[in-house]
Amino acid sequence: MPASTTRSLSSLEIPGPAGPLEALLRAPAAPAGAALVAHPHPGHGGTMHTKIVHRAARLLSQRFSLEALRFNFRGVGASAGTYDGGVGETEDLVAAAEWLRARRPDGPFVLAGFSFGSLCALKAAERVSPDVLLLIGVPIDSGEAVGVVPRATRVVWIQGGNDEFSTQERAREIAAARGWTFLVVPGANHVFSGRLAEFESVAGDALAAWLPRT
Repeated sequence: MPASTTRSLSSLEIPGPAGPLEALLRAPAAPAGAALVAHPHPGHGGTMHTKIVHRAARLLSQRFSLEALRFNFRGVGASAGTYDGGVGETEDLVAAAEWLRARRPDGPFVLAGFSFGSLCALKAAERVSPDVLLLIGVPIDSGEAVGVVPRATRVVWIQGGNDEFSTQERAREIAAARGWTFLVVPGANHVFSGRLAEFESVAGDALAAWLPRT
């Protein structure tokens, strides 16, 4: 059962490098920290409303009592700007993290991203310095998973067993070489169709090793 219920789900604008970014903030009754979740590629319909992004934010808020922020990258929805090939989007992610951390300076901070969002999260990790980095569906067959992750950051990488954009063996090899926790949702495709509950279970149990349940 969830550890806490949501007090509010607020629509807001946060400052971004290319102009205001449209965002949603899920606030539990008693926030213990904060989490930021980045969405998949805008060119493939990715937005902050993508199912896996919504479910990840809900999990982080309900089970771990984190104030969870998801937002639209530049040029998506009501966010200002235009698509920038991942460079500007990484800057958007850093700006969103700074805004959220200023709002919620105490407690653990989780940086999460799905697909394209996971690549941006990897690139932003050195500057954001999250306590936990949650990578979901990293598309290593279509984008290089690069970035410097601080030594103190715990990394959890969750992949679908039948992910169309990531060879499982290669993903496991990369994670093992970097000392990251790597977990697979059997039978799941890239977007975890029909496997969202399994994703939440796997992610929640993995995160519980590093985040206090309140």
